[in-house]
Amino acid sequence: MVSRRLDQKTAVTPDAKGRPVRFSRGQRQIEIEEILDEWEEAGCWWQGEQARRVYCVRCAGGAVYEIHHQPPGGWRLYRAYD
Repeated sequence: MVSRRLDQKTAVTPDAKGRPVRFSRGQRQIEIEEILDEWEEAGCWWQGEQARRVYCVRCAGGAVYEIHHQPPGGWRLYRAYD
């Protein structure tokens, strides 16, 4: 599987537990069909960066993306897998 780094801000609609259910890519709203994996990364704590929550998600048509949530910066569409 090949991936490309996008690392761009995105708007995310979370569920009641804070997990993403849809996100925007440009003008499109993309529905998440399944969260394949999720984990927490410590971030650059020595630079004062907070931990971030990472979600690997599958969307319609089988597209797979990696989305990060890191307060206070918000959500980022980090990677697309082909």
